[in-house]
Amino acid sequence: MAKTACPGLSFVLNKKNLTFKVDKSFLNDNYSHVRIIRNKNFNRHQSEVENWSSAFVERCRERGIRLTPQRLAVYRALVEDLTHPTAETLFARLRETVPGMSQATVYRTLESLEKQGLIRRVSAPEAKGRFDANIENHQHLVCRVCGSLADVTLPSLTKSKLPEVQGFTIEEVDVRLVGLCKDCAKAKPKARLKSLRN
Repeated sequence: MAKTACPGLSFVLNKKNLTFKVDKSFLNDNYSHVRIIRNKNFNRHQSEVENWSSAFVERCRERGIRLTPQRLAVYRALVEDLTHPTAETLFARLRETVPGMSQATVYRTLESLEKQGLIRRVSAPEAKGRFDANIENHQHLVCRVCGSLADVTLPSLTKSKLPEVQGFTIEEVDVRLVGLCKDCAKAKPKARLKSLRN
């Protein structure tokens, strides 16, 4: 069992799966004010990046999507970073390793991959879009104090049937579980309030 960027969450990684375990107390005390902060040390293992990238190449070929070096570089950078990065974060990371990569290329690539259903935009409280290479049905745990953000799959939410609303076709449900991670829940109430104001 390994720890994630969010202290209320741990995971087990084997050759085929990444399984998360949620501390139930982590899901209490939900509020809507959220500040997301990147954890630069939380990256996917290189062998897993290779597997995801190979599957991406195959999906592109099956769908007849042109696979450019820039498109693959953007996707790989997104797969490597489990913190749900912004386009700006990906560009900053890529401009050092991919000569000639422009910020506009990163934005266009992310938009195109999202439209093709190869990545997903993460529902985030700030105006900047965040992106996720994990397109499987899952939810996001967000700590409203420290801003940690992590993928989690909760069967009770994952397997639920889409609701029906007259005059509207629902295609997906995007669930963010907002609360306090274990460390932030232990902090004194004044310290939490001060953290929210910063």
